[in-house]
Parts: sequence; structure tokens; C-alpha cells
Amino acid sequence: METKKTRNTEKQNLVRAILSNTQHTMSAEDIMDAMPIKVNKTTIYRILDRFVAKGEVHFITVKNGKAHYALCNQCGVSHQIHNHIHFECQVCNEVTCQPNTLLIPDLEGFTVKETQFLVIGICNKCKK
Repeated sequence: METKKTRNTEKQNLVRAILSNTQHTMSAEDIMDAMPIKVNKTTIYRILDRFVAKGEVHFITVKNGKAHYALCNQCGVSHQIHNHIHFECQVCNEVTCQPNTLLIPDLEGFTVKETQFLVIGICNKCKK
């Protein structure tokens, strides 16, 4: 199977810039709202899917079922399996990558491709 070559487009560069300028994860809708040009949601999802496949971005599915995305260089964790914790604040709804990693057990007969660890509570900013 031949790998499809893709080029960096203005929209891809804008999505990268938006993700690199935030301290928390972002949903596709958040990214679309932050875009300085008009881009439809399908295009945003295609860009994010491409970035995930290339290992540039990882995602976590939060409490409401939406995927939130973060650049992999911000998480500081192996790009093969993101076994770090994400924290979702019940008040401000921000989802952040935490530096804590968890040991993934060896599951006999299974090949682990992805892990997601979500802790839900109240962040320090909202506790005040």
C-alpha cells in the first residue's frame, strides 16, 4: 500500500498554531471557532485525523463524548501509546494533559493500540 503524500496547507498550519498556543486540549469546534478564516468542521476533522495518524496530535474522549485534541510535543509522552492522565474540570470544562503516566498491563492475546485515562473533578483555578 502506497502512503499518500500530503502537503502542509494554510489550514493545517493554522490548526497546528492554534493547538500550540493553548495550555489545554481543544475540541474540533473550539479549533473551528479560533480559526481566523472560515473553515468547515469536516475539514477540521480531516486535518485532525491526519495529524493523529502521523503522531503529531493525540486525543481524549471526554465525559460528553466529544474528542479533545492536543499536540504530542506538549504531552511529553511516547507517541506510540499515550498512557498519561487527562483531567477534565466539571466547572470550566477544560481538559488538560497531566504529567502522570500509568503502567499499561500486558494483555495476553491483545495488541493495545490506544489508551485513554480521564480523571474528572474541579481544577485549581475553579476551586478558588
